[in-house]
Amino acid sequence: MALSTPASSRSSRLLVALRKPAAFFASNWAALLAVATIVGVGPGLAGVMRVVSDLDRYEEEPFMTPLGQVRVTWRRDLPVSLLLVVVLGLGALNTYAVTRVEVGMRVAVVGFLVPVVWAACIFVAAYVAAASAQPLNASRHDVLGLTALLLMRRPVRSLLTPLFLVALAPVVVLPPLTVAVGLSLPAWFMGEWFGVAAWRRQLDPDPDPIPGPSPVPRR
Repeated sequence: MALSTPASSRSSRLLVALRKPAAFFASNWAALLAVATIVGVGPGLAGVMRVVSDLDRYEEEPFMTPLGQVRVTWRRDLPVSLLLVVVLGLGALNTYAVTRVEVGMRVAVVGFLVPVVWAACIFVAAYVAAASAQPLNASRHDVLGLTALLLMRRPVRSLLTPLFLVALAPVVVLPPLTVAVGLSLPAWFMGEWFGVAAWRRQLDPDPDPIPGPSPVPRR
């Protein structure tokens, strides 16, 4: 029987310690790939939140779990993915209005866009959290129901969600952080913000594996 040496014990502890940072990195890259497809924005963000909010369950497959969520749920979550793209566009337009438009027009444009973008951010963030907490085979009706419940259970926190997202923006937009944890770290914070882990334990205590390709029947 092989004896454990101090060096091997230290190596084992180091490997265990690195598994969680590696899961953040791998799930982040999976989410970046999903976001690049546009139609996978919503499920990609939900998938990375699924991993980082429950590392004990998903640290073995941190890269494939978000991609699997995209493959299974992209049609269900397509309206929210497109809404998120529209919100980003409106946010860019809002920034342009603040910096370039004349003062009189600026008040009108900002006064219209800010409430719309604010409400859309709240809804999208809660929907992503709900999609992360639900089983992969949950219907859109189920996800929307949990979205409404998250918003009703934490109304003040929900209203502050856009400010929280703005505070996390440097992690997303700074290139060194973007490629490392630009989506996974904000996903962890948002998962804690909405209590995703507790909801998942209640709604999806024993998840089925993400379905893979159907095996080729033998002749």
